[in-house]
Order: sequence, then structure tokens, then C-alpha cells
Amino acid sequence: MLSEFVDREEERRVLAARLASAQPQLIRVYGRRRVGKTELLRHVVPERRSLFLTADEAAPGAQLAAFSGEVARQARVPPRPYADWDEFLDHVEELRPRVLVLDEFQRVLEGNRACATRLQRRWDHGWRLRGPHLVLCGSSIGMMERLTHRAAAPLHGRLTADLRVRAFDYRATRLLYPKLSEEERVRRYAVFGGTPFYHTFSRGQRLEAAVRRAFLERDAPLADEPPQLLRLEVHSPGRYQSVLVALGQGLRQLADLESKLRVRPGGLSPYLQVLRKDLDLVRAEVPVGARRSRTRYAFADPFFEFYYRFIFPGRASRDWEPTESAWRRISAELDSYVGRVFERVAREAFLALRGGSVEGHAVEFDTSGPWWNRTGEEIDLVLVGVRSAWAGEVKWTVDPVDRGVVDRLLDKIPRLDRVPRTGVRPFVVSRAGLTPSAAERLAEARGVALDLRALTAVFSRHRTESSPDRSGGSRDPGANPPPI
Repeated sequence: MLSEFVDREEERRVLAARLASAQPQLIRVYGRRRVGKTELLRHVVPERRSLFLTADEAAPGAQLAAFSGEVARQARVPPRPYADWDEFLDHVEELRPRVLVLDEFQRVLEGNRACATRLQRRWDHGWRLRGPHLVLCGSSIGMMERLTHRAAAPLHGRLTADLRVRAFDYRATRLLYPKLSEEERVRRYAVFGGTPFYHTFSRGQRLEAAVRRAFLERDAPLADEPPQLLRLEVHSPGRYQSVLVALGQGLRQLADLESKLRVRPGGLSPYLQVLRKDLDLVRAEVPVGARRSRTRYAFADPFFEFYYRFIFPGRASRDWEPTESAWRRISAELDSYVGRVFERVAREAFLALRGGSVEGHAVEFDTSGPWWNRTGEEIDLVLVGVRSAWAGEVKWTVDPVDRGVVDRLLDKIPRLDRVPRTGVRPFVVSRAGLTPSAAERLAEARGVALDLRALTAVFSRHRTESSPDRSGGSRDPGANPPPI
């Protein structure tokens, strides 16, 4: 992982509080692989009087043999062979550690489902009163959730804390690049997303070199990452892969996805449910303030959108695409793609500003997101509260935004539904600012303009005090932030 540890303040606080309790805790920590679960635990779990055991991808006997060696090394005791899980747990009881962490626990479950029942009995018959804090950490979201999802599940009703670790948002990701400009930070987030591990191939290099090494070369370490994740999580990954490929081609409406994949109406719903709820790979969007739901789907993490838009088509070909050719293809469309991700960044900026003000105008809203109607009109970001609303365009163009963009925004605003009577404040978030004419027109409409310099100020002031929920919603940031 990375040499320094950033963000995760809330997760660290929750875990530290639980592990400081005098009452034994049974804690589940899980999430998509590579998001930093192990690194999080290593920063929180005290080394003294703790056993931190990571399961290998091996047969049950080999796993227990590896545990035996690690227990001996960490507890500084002679190695003891374990014939079964009960002997391993007996030895743990003898050693009386303060904390027992079983990392990559899904690997244990794959070869020995009964081990969860063994842990349940041990917990019920003593550990819950006088045993160690038990932390079960795993990367297979579905398998880890099955430990508790029904009454007959081995750990149903027994967890004292349940922590799902999700990918970073933009504000946390940008902390990985303290020396880069805001523009370059947005690009890195657009390509490598919110998974900390993926950025190990990006930091300290130019973006082109990072993309070539991570994705395009014959031995590229991330070239098969999303398909491999699907193979880890689901039994039949083909249909899930097809949905992600179609999203990467720009299809977002359910009817279009069903038509492309030749699936009867409603046939994709179970797959989309898994991709959304279980894997955090897809999110559903509805237009803010719409009277009728017009759901469309998008990638939840930019890394996977970048992969299925730019990398998978070349990897899926029978003939390997030369690195130089692949980079030319990507670079030609990269700015257009980054523009979509920039809309997410702008939304995060306003979430950080919520409760504060911009140029003297209060930023108060309850819901946020894009808006569109059946005629094809769209507004990139709409923020609606009880007393006020904002609506704006987000532009990643290399040239300043011209007056036509502002005029079209002002034309669309009256078509918004369910907005306060006080009206809607227009805004523009841009990479390169506004032309004088556009700035004048926006000022006449009592609007607000934010450029990359303003976004840098927002994110620098609000670093990680509050973040959009990793699942796509938002948490109230609490204390009022200062104005900009």
C-alpha cells in the first residue's frame, strides 16, 4: 500500500472506540478488494497483545499451518500444530490476546464453511463475556454479508460493530497528490478512481506513463483488474461483465441496456441490484425534483468507467493493441471523459460548502444531483432545499465558458419541478473560467462562478471533515464551513 495513510478518520474513530471497550467486541470489516481494509486495521489495531492473521488462498490444513507459524511469531511462543479449527481457537484462548484479527476471512470460508459456526459457538459460550475482541475482515462482499443475512446465518445478531469500507471520494483521493495542481488531481481521480491501491501505479509519474504501465503494456498489473474482481465476487460473471461493458459504451437507460443485451424487460434487475448494493460498482440516478422516476445508471467509481470505456475494448480484442496506438486512442477522448467525472467533483465541492456560503449566498440544500427531462434537456447539477435551490453547468473545456452556456442554463431553469418559490440561483463550475460576456450575464442573474482555484480553496479548507457517503448519498457536514 501507500507509504502514508490518508482519510478514513470516521472508520478509524469507530474501530478505535470499539477496541478500547472493556466488553469483547465482534466486528466485521468488509468491502471491495484493494480499498485499504488491511491498512486501516493495521493503523488501528494495537500491536501489543494482538494477533493479526491473514488467511492464504490454500486448503484448510495449509491455512492452519500458516496460522500456527504466525501465532508463534507474533506471540513469541513455540509453534503448535493445529489439527482443526477447535485446536487453533483453544490455543488463542490460552494466549489470551486482547484482539484477534482474521484478515481475508473469505478465504477461510471458501474451504471450510464450518469455521464460522465454530466461531459462533466459541463466541456464544464464553468469548462474548471474557474473550478477545474478534475482527473478521474480508474482500468478498457477498460472502461476508452471508455471515449475518438471515436468522440461520452463523453470526446473525451477534455483531457489535459492522463496518463496510468503501472507495475514496475525490476529496480523499486528492490528498494522495499534495504536489499536483487541482486540474491534474481531477485527471488522476478520473483514471484511477477512489481505490488507494490503484494509485500506487500513478504517483510520482506523468499520467501518460502511469496509464501505459498500469493498463496498456503486456504485463500491465491492472489490465484484468475489474474482470478479476467479478470472478472473485460472483459465480457467473459473464452477464455482470456485459452490463459493465454496455455502460462503458455510454448506455445508461434500463431499456437501452436490456435491448443491447437482448434481455426481456426486468431481466437485468437482479444483476443491477448486485452491481449496486453488493459490489459498489454501479449507481442509480434519478433527476432531482422529477415528479416521475426516470432512472438511469452510471459507474459508481471512475476507475471502472475508465476501464470499460478505454481499456476493456482493446483487451477484449483477439489481437493485442500496441501501447502507442492505445494511448493515442485514449488521449483523444480523455478530456471528454474527464468532464463527466468533473461533475462529481463539483457536487462534492457543494457538499463541502453546505451550511456555508458562496460569495455571500447561503448554500443550503437537502438533495443534489443531475436533472434531465424526456425531451433531452439536462442540467449538470441541481441542489434543492426547503428555502433555496441552485442549478448549474459543469464544464471541463480548455477554453473559458462562453455566454451561450449561461443563456441555455437560464432557459432551462424554469422547467425544473419542485423548487422553492424564492427561485433558483444559477452557477457555473469550470476548468478555465468564463469569458467576460458570460461572467456579465451570470452576474446579471445573480449567479455564481467557481473555477479550479475556488475548488482548491474549498477542498483545502474542508479536507476530510465530512465526505459524501461512499454509496453515493451524503452526510450532513455538521458545523458550518466558512464562506468562499
